[in-house]
Amino acid sequence: MKILHYLFFVLLLLGCKDHAKPMEEQPPNPKEFLRSYVKNPNLNDRMCKDDIEQAEKDLDKYKNIYVTTSCFGCKTSPYADEIIEYAAKQKIEVINDIYSCVVIEGQTKGCYKAMIDLKMEGIHGKDFRQKIEHAAERLMIQKIKAGTKILSVYDLSEEDQPNLVKENKITKKEDILAVQTGLPLQHELDTYPFIDISFIVEKDGTISNVKNKNWVSGFKRNEKYKNELESLAKNKILTDYSKWKPGKYKNTLTRVENNFRVCFK
Repeated sequence: MKILHYLFFVLLLLGCKDHAKPMEEQPPNPKEFLRSYVKNPNLNDRMCKDDIEQAEKDLDKYKNIYVTTSCFGCKTSPYADEIIEYAAKQKIEVINDIYSCVVIEGQTKGCYKAMIDLKMEGIHGKDFRQKIEHAAERLMIQKIKAGTKILSVYDLSEEDQPNLVKENKITKKEDILAVQTGLPLQHELDTYPFIDISFIVEKDGTISNVKNKNWVSGFKRNEKYKNELESLAKNKILTDYSKWKPGKYKNTLTRVENNFRVCFK
């Protein structure tokens, strides 16, 4: 039964499938499919009807609503916090929905957001969501310029990510470093002690805030070396990986949180 529940959840994250087509086929535009469908859902589509009923209740409660979505493996917007901040100032309620767009045995998931968006666009115009997102992005860029916003390296395209400078040459970012310790560490095949180290690449290319984000001993015997290994890892970063070409967001220099996994042998 647990496997069936998990399979159902995964399917809900895959994208909207048209009622009239086999499950494997994707309609040309799932978003437009839902917009049309919520106006006249099938009588026996209880899942969609429940979503619509909840949307109508929330629309009675709140004058304006912006629906955020979440799904397994989906990338989060770098200005997600600014959307909430901007929306609060504009008295727009932000509601998160585990949004998907899929039909399983005649039951449709994703009608809540479609219904809210239709109503909001009817009041504020087709670009209702875009206006909020553009305003939030502008707010984020202001924070980037002020130095109060730190982006993750994963928020940036590869060409805009910080690049390591070695011997005055820009080199490809390394993700995993190996450190020879001389300690009697226990390790076997792919099981070894490691630390995930995070740090901030500043706008001038220096680094700061070097931290241990995650420690895995591999074997219990390695636990007693944790502090020593953490010091070795941080010293490795500060000595050999301290000079960077800084990252940027839309041609604006930005502080970026970066990370390395340091493995010990």
